Amino acid sequence: MAHVVIQVNGRDYKITCEDGQEDRLLNLAAYFDRHVTDLTHDLGQIGDARLMLLAALTVCDELFEAKARAKDYENAADKLDDDTVGAAGRAIEAAVARVEEISSRFETN
Repeated sequence: MAHVVIQVNGRDYKITCEDGQEDRLLNLAAYFDRHVTDLTHDLGQIGDARLMLLAALTVCDELFEAKARAKDYENAADKLDDDTVGAAGRAIEAAVARVEEISSRFETN
């Protein structure tokens, strides 16, 4: 297992991840930190726990929106030919799987 130091809201956190996933984890942390930073600009320093909760809820909202769009695309697939549906379906499934993977990593940390 690899160890990565990520920074969120100016604080360092040592996180364990699978070998080879270090860059991905750093990118995820940077994405999450941007949400925390945006909230800090809007609300000020309201405490790490609240900022993290609000940022997590924002990311969850994005996840739910992505899932809803994916569902809309699946429903629209009935109007497309089989070749287009197959390619689009695989792309959507891959995107949903990726978002769910990101979500599960935040749930376990």
